This record gives sequence, C-alpha cells and structure tokens, in this order.
Amino acid sequence: MRRSLLAVVLVALVLTSGCSFLGGDATPTEPDESPTATSTPTTSPTVTPTATPSEYPAGYSDSGVTDAETALSTHVDTLVDRQSFVVDINGSVAAGNGTRALRQLQSIDVDDERGIVAVNGTSGVERVTYFADGKRYLRVDPPGENNTRYNVTNATLEPRGFAGGGFLAPILTNVTFGGANETETENGTFYAYRSTEVDRSVFPTLFGPSVNPENVTRFEAGIVVDESGIVRRASYQAFVDRGDEQLFVRLDLRTYGIDEATISPPTWLDEAEAQS
Repeated sequence: MRRSLLAVVLVALVLTSGCSFLGGDATPTEPDESPTATSTPTTSPTVTPTATPSEYPAGYSDSGVTDAETALSTHVDTLVDRQSFVVDINGSVAAGNGTRALRQLQSIDVDDERGIVAVNGTSGVERVTYFADGKRYLRVDPPGENNTRYNVTNATLEPRGFAGGGFLAPILTNVTFGGANETETENGTFYAYRSTEVDRSVFPTLFGPSVNPENVTRFEAGIVVDESGIVRRASYQAFVDRGDEQLFVRLDLRTYGIDEATISPPTWLDEAEAQS
C-alpha cells in the first residue's frame, strides 16, 4: 500500500475530532515547547460492580444509548460548565511496514479563558495552537533547522470546540451498544458499553472517504460514561483492507483533568508576535 493511502486513513481519523494529520514513523509525544495541561494523578480505585443501577446519565439506559443527541449534548454541556478539562485523542494505523500514529492533546481553562491544542505525529512534526486574550497563537515546527513558523490572529475561545463532540457524534449516532456494565468507585459511578452493531455507512466517516465499507471487518467500539454524562473514554477499532494490504486502525479519546487542568502560556509568544 502506498504511503499516501495510509495518510488518507489517518487524515480521516483525525478530521472526526477537528484537527489535521502530521505524520511519520515513531511514537508520538507531547511537544516539549508547548504549555502543558496538567492534572493531579489519582490512585486507581478499587471497583465494585453493582447489579441494580438506580439511574443512568441522560441519553443512556441499562440497555445502551437511548438518545444519541441527548447523550452528546449532555457530554459537551457538562464539560464546558466545569472549570477546566483535557481531551486526549490518539489514533494509529498499523500496516505490514510499521505503525503510524497521531496524538492531539487539547485542554481548556474555562475560568481563565485559556486553551491549547497540541498535535504531533510520528514524524516529530509539532503543531501547537494557544488561545488567550482574544488571540490565537500558532506554532508549526517541522523537522529540520530554522523551519518553525508562527501566526497570530484575533480569535474567540470556544470551549465547546474542546469537548471532543466531533469525535463522539458519529459513534453515538451510528453504533448500537449493548447493556451497561456499571461500576462504583471512590470517584463516582461509571457505565461501560460495548458495541453490538454498527451502521456500515458511517465507515467512510470513521476510516476515510475512499474506504469501501465492505472492506472493513471486525469493528469494535466502546464507551465509558460517568454519572454526570461525561464520556470519559471512547474508542473504536477495525481491520481495513486496502489493495493487497490489511490495516489495523484504532482511535481513542480520553477525558480527564476535570477542574484540575492548568495551562501555562508558552515561551514563544513574543517571537510569534514579532514574526506575524
């Protein structure tokens, strides 16, 4: 399979979350120069399954997702009403010649009106967008020396754009989930759902517009929702046949750092202003 076709699959993966692909050949890491979104780590709690749940988040029941629109709006509305949060999206495509991956780490401090989106892929290309004071600061840092580019424009910070709604919408709308697996922890109650069916017409959205739905096999998806309706984790994976090669594609979203994430201004803001 040609590299360009592999890139198409990765582009489609990331477009569902509202960013763009920057590719290569190693494990993605968070950019060193970017401001970091941090949260206080917690010890993994001891879980106790509960047989009879009393109440489910809006849009869910003991038998699955009952109202995808309500489930999605509850996730977004509840998140943007919190002080801060992190949405961490990772995508990968494994083929015979190796694995390519991409990570998008997006965090927002709603109270301080600051946001950051850091994207990097397996080539080491980094793209960091920082929002503050009515401006958007962009830094693109491809491999090599003296390749860094900056741009500064006026922009309004939109908290809803950080909540991962674009990633979740096609999953909640087109995937049928089975019964809930309810777990009580010291951090609250969580509801896990696994896919049982999928509308195959959504595959070009999830895996790329040129993907024939008939070439997608062994699709699986899962979500974990907390008691307030925030999707704490969502993932899907499948094998995709392209030409004479089979790809294993996986995408994963995690929501964490709620009311705990902090964002520091990057060190390159003055340089960005000077070059714009």
